[in-house]
Amino acid sequence: MRNMQAAGYTRLITDWLIGINFTSVATLKYGNGKLLNIGRVILPTVKLVYDRDMEISNFIPKTYYEIEGHFKCDNGEYKGKYIKGKESKFDTIEEVNEVINSIKSDTGKILDKKVSMSKEYAPKLFSLTSLQGYITSKYSNFTSDKVLSVCQSLYEGKGKGGYITYPRTDSVYLEESLTSKVSQALDKLKLGLPYEDKIKFSKTKRVFDSSKVDSHSAITPTYIIPNNLSKDESIVYNAIKDRFIANFMPPAEYENTEIKTDVDNNIFLTKGKVLKTKGYLEVYNKEEKDDLLPMVNKDEIVDVIDIKPLTKQTTPPKPYTEDTLLKAMKNCGKSVSDDDTTVLSGYSIGTSATRADVLKKILQVGYVNKKGKSYAITDLGKNLVEIFPVKELLDVDYTGKLEKSLSDIQKGTFTRKEYLTNIMNFIYSNVNLIKNDSPKNISTENYIYNPKTKKFTKESHKSSSESKSKNTKSPSSANDALGKCPICQSDVVEIEKGYICNNYKECRFGIWKNDKFLEYYKKKPNKTMVKSILKNGQAKVKSLTSKQGNKFDAILKYSKKDNGYFGWDIEIEKETTK
Repeated sequence: MRNMQAAGYTRLITDWLIGINFTSVATLKYGNGKLLNIGRVILPTVKLVYDRDMEISNFIPKTYYEIEGHFKCDNGEYKGKYIKGKESKFDTIEEVNEVINSIKSDTGKILDKKVSMSKEYAPKLFSLTSLQGYITSKYSNFTSDKVLSVCQSLYEGKGKGGYITYPRTDSVYLEESLTSKVSQALDKLKLGLPYEDKIKFSKTKRVFDSSKVDSHSAITPTYIIPNNLSKDESIVYNAIKDRFIANFMPPAEYENTEIKTDVDNNIFLTKGKVLKTKGYLEVYNKEEKDDLLPMVNKDEIVDVIDIKPLTKQTTPPKPYTEDTLLKAMKNCGKSVSDDDTTVLSGYSIGTSATRADVLKKILQVGYVNKKGKSYAITDLGKNLVEIFPVKELLDVDYTGKLEKSLSDIQKGTFTRKEYLTNIMNFIYSNVNLIKNDSPKNISTENYIYNPKTKKFTKESHKSSSESKSKNTKSPSSANDALGKCPICQSDVVEIEKGYICNNYKECRFGIWKNDKFLEYYKKKPNKTMVKSILKNGQAKVKSLTSKQGNKFDAILKYSKKDNGYFGWDIEIEKETTK
């Protein structure tokens, strides 16, 4: 207990020392009158959003190709994907055409058929972070801090004893000493459920593992059954209760079928998956869509209906949502599943109790904004990340190491004195770094100090740079538009890397100057081509070059494919020269 108190107090001192010193010096040096909130947990969280936005902005989709076979057997039809070893993707349409042209037969043969069973267990019990992510992804009226507030209400239980266990936890496992309490709660909660006979208490390592519990066990319901809950309380309580019950039910079982079809020594792979036993899925009462395949036998002859190319594109990473950002904070931006969180034990951005407040804070101070469920960096946040010189405070690994050290203090393997000495040396040297830095302006607004009110207010007149920008033609102005985006009807404009929709972050339409399809034919898109495609859906392009070096003219079409992404089609008109 003494070590836990020492760790908590040290965390409090750390956040106060870093916050008060760096907020003051950064505001005076870079704020131009605007308060710049600097914090040990705030900055790396902003950096996560910044990095993701940069990945999305700089992403250039690459076109690739696959080959799909459509087959008919005695019991129905099915489709398969061409494979060579473990690969199924092609970089060029020419490679695809070579394979398709090599297929002469109108029949194929079932080379192999494998049927196997697989089990899917219920997701792990909830930690606060995983509960916040689950609720905010399902219900638009919830934020992570609201989930915590509702959890606190359920924990206190309106004076009748708690309805759930302690919510501020990062664990998804239970202490092994809790078996009798858990069994008691399960016996109460399962009464009257239509699948009651399938709920069986068992002490499994998937649920009970003291070695993977840090301070507090996962969130579970208690034996006290609530009534008269509010709508929000019911949503959160039922999520916790259902996850708890699901962990004491059998796994869902699937039958997996894999068929390999041989056509002229070209192999097509088909996969099917059918739910055989619902198991824990009964709790959620959701229907699974089966991938049904017709019954076939090894060596059976099938008809080839069609062999065709599929044009596809790589997709950019998705913007952070509250769910994914909370997970990134918990794992310091590393891709780690709930099962593997012990790998990063203690190595995180913030704690389960503070992360919701951090997300609220970065929105309030204007470093990020929220569009629907997605987080995006603002100009202020972008400037902060790019200009603020103390890069350690932006580094997820640095704050993760601090959290790890605080966790070690709690475990008694690191001393508070040594930790605070390191923090003070870090603050002293970096405050001086900022003081001696050249003048820069992180704030995107100008502020004037009013000595009467002792407050800063926004400057009423436009800055000279703003006035200048009003008179300078923007590269994305209407005058530079090449046409309308086929998805959202916004203007399409030229940038350094290609031709994109002004609303690119939302609709993702673009034609890139290093497009692999056009590169193969030794062509690059130009304004004339793009204008024609935007207006007519196609463009006549002269002097493309084939693999053999022949020149030819063609009609190029750029349209939306079945997979939801844009891709090219080519209609060769005539060969011009050798």
